[in-house]
Amino acid sequence: MPRDKLADKKIYFTVDSRLLGELGERLVRRSYIALSELVKNAYDADATKTTIKFINAKGEQDGTRKIYIIDNGNGMTFDEVHDYWMRIATSYKRREPISPIYGRRKTGEKGIGRFACRRLARKLGLKTIAKKPNSNKLERTEVMFVWKKFAEGTKLDEIPCSYKTKLVDDGSPGLTLELIDLAEDWSERNFNTLRRQILLLSLCQPTRRRGYKEDPGFEVVFDAPEFEKGTGALIDQFMDAGWGKISGRVNEDGTAILGLEAKKIGNKTYMLPDKFESLRGISYEIAWVPIKKEYYRDPRTLSKAVAEEIMKEGGVRVYLDGFRVYPYGDPGNDWLEIDKDVARRSGMPNEIFRNVATNLKIIDFSRSMLNHPRNSSLIGRVFIHSSPQLPFDVKADREGFVENDAYESLKRFIRLGLQWATFYYDYFLVLRSEEKLEEAEKELERELGIKPKETTVAPIDKSLNLIETVTKNVNKYVPKDELKVPKESVKAAAEHIRRSVEYQENEINLLRDVFSVNQLFFGFVHEVRDLYSNLDTHANTAQRLAEKLPKKQKREFEEFADSLRKTSDRFDEMLESFGIIKRAKLGATRKPILVKKTLKKIVKSFDYVLSYYKIKPDINIPDYLRTGPMLESEFFSIIVNLLSNSIKAVIAGKGNKILVEGERAENATIIRIHDDGVGLSKEFWEDVFQPLVTDPEGKIYSRLQEAIGDKTVAALGTGTGVGLSIVRGIAKTYGGTVNFMAAKRPWKTCVEVKLP
Repeated sequence: MPRDKLADKKIYFTVDSRLLGELGERLVRRSYIALSELVKNAYDADATKTTIKFINAKGEQDGTRKIYIIDNGNGMTFDEVHDYWMRIATSYKRREPISPIYGRRKTGEKGIGRFACRRLARKLGLKTIAKKPNSNKLERTEVMFVWKKFAEGTKLDEIPCSYKTKLVDDGSPGLTLELIDLAEDWSERNFNTLRRQILLLSLCQPTRRRGYKEDPGFEVVFDAPEFEKGTGALIDQFMDAGWGKISGRVNEDGTAILGLEAKKIGNKTYMLPDKFESLRGISYEIAWVPIKKEYYRDPRTLSKAVAEEIMKEGGVRVYLDGFRVYPYGDPGNDWLEIDKDVARRSGMPNEIFRNVATNLKIIDFSRSMLNHPRNSSLIGRVFIHSSPQLPFDVKADREGFVENDAYESLKRFIRLGLQWATFYYDYFLVLRSEEKLEEAEKELERELGIKPKETTVAPIDKSLNLIETVTKNVNKYVPKDELKVPKESVKAAAEHIRRSVEYQENEINLLRDVFSVNQLFFGFVHEVRDLYSNLDTHANTAQRLAEKLPKKQKREFEEFADSLRKTSDRFDEMLESFGIIKRAKLGATRKPILVKKTLKKIVKSFDYVLSYYKIKPDINIPDYLRTGPMLESEFFSIIVNLLSNSIKAVIAGKGNKILVEGERAENATIIRIHDDGVGLSKEFWEDVFQPLVTDPEGKIYSRLQEAIGDKTVAALGTGTGVGLSIVRGIAKTYGGTVNFMAAKRPWKTCVEVKLP
């Protein structure tokens, strides 16, 4: 009997629906990873913009929780949905790793976008429009996936998904994923991690790839107001995340305004003294991103690893009418010659910023640019719009601009902005060193169980005390092999001493100069007193001669005599004011000061300047108003400083009004000085009370020079930066205050003095 033979038959694999869950859970462990994969798919589809919309994602409100991912990419035809989206483990991206329109290298991995959808929500609505091959028509396809239908024990190819498709004449290609009934709540932390995950994609800049259309870049926009950083374009959030954002704009009159938003610095503005008339309407914004996480304003958006990756593509790009101009900003392109200067360690900035450096206590002006950023720390955009007034010519080969005067002006404008920002970066580093000093003191207290002696004299004694304490106690308390006080702390303290000593030496030198000038000035006063004492004699002589003259000549001589007497009176009043100041000495009597009477004397001493520039001071103070007991010279110092500042501001701003008003309120004598001059931005209200800070916005003295000439400005005084510091110091001595206040129209500035 013949041996039985096995029948030659065929058997096939089947796929259980549990596979979707396995892939979704194992390949995509976090919601933010799942969503970032879907955004990558949009990039791979040649989208230029993707909007991510969250609805009740935190689960804090009633109603369905949803996420929409909407892109303007190529979309998918029904056949592509069927052949690629619905097929697991397709090799499509391996076969076609480059996107068809812009030539992007595809970023999605393993085709896990579909599993990501299952990980994120219990339902998925897919809506897409794509161009139908070999047709002028568009094809619209909608599919609904209800994931609970794909239960364990069922076969994938036996579970239907409802869809509809049709050809349409209008619409735009793209894809919308509607994730319905979210599987879990989203937290702020997960949302911020998502932003970091896709930040690199959102910073993909316009670029050209051989054989493809020019890539305009990829923008990610959030519409998620329930999260703190949930609205706006991700690239704008990135620009606000590093150490600082530098901006510049040129107004229609050629005035160039710089701006800075930076960590520990806040918002600053500066008007350049020169005009850039060939750059009208041009603007730029540049993010300064050092590779130090502790320098970032928003570490929730930017991590060090992400920053390192992004800044490989750093540079300042140029856009003309919205289109990028190459090669500016390409890797290795140093069109602003920044890296060239940094490599030469050229530390000398433009002389126009000397006042800025002084205000920020930058000690060595000639070396202040050594911390200037390289291209690798900058990423930015310059916006130019075509107009007959802008003489920018693109080269015939479309590679950059013709390097004419306008091009050189553009470079200078941007470089000046970077120089100006570098001063604030230097100042930021000073503030950081002060913080490190404080941290070192606390660490010393923790590690050694001691507390450095408190001192009332600021940074120098504080720093020296730290070093002294470390030196005395290091061997006594801690064995050498267990020493934990970092060398960086001691180094920071030493550096702080150096800066502080140099700064205080500058202050001392300034006070020496002021003292020397003071002695010469009072010598001058005595000489003037001798001269003007003869004026009365001359007036009397003129009067006697007038008696012997005819009527017409008599009247002229009498007017002349009267003029001499008025001049004598004016000198007398002014010298009386100087006498009050000179009499300030130890042991002088403190007494209540009649405010209005004293104020009128001070205003009288400015009479010539006020009348020459047609400035009308108005004094609105009750006759009875008095200060508490204080030195008359100190009250003079307060009012003289504030009034002279107002006069200069009014002349510079081409105004003509000053108002001084006073009242008794809040158990204090309150004096407010208003003017309609150039004004002072709120951000500088406290800065100007710092010693050596003169004109932080650069508005007063440059405009004074335009209005009245250099010599007259010198006569009025260009400021030493100690006046307001002295004023506040005097007020503080008596328990009072001096502050800038919000000014009401027509006033531009208001300073309020409170004296108990």
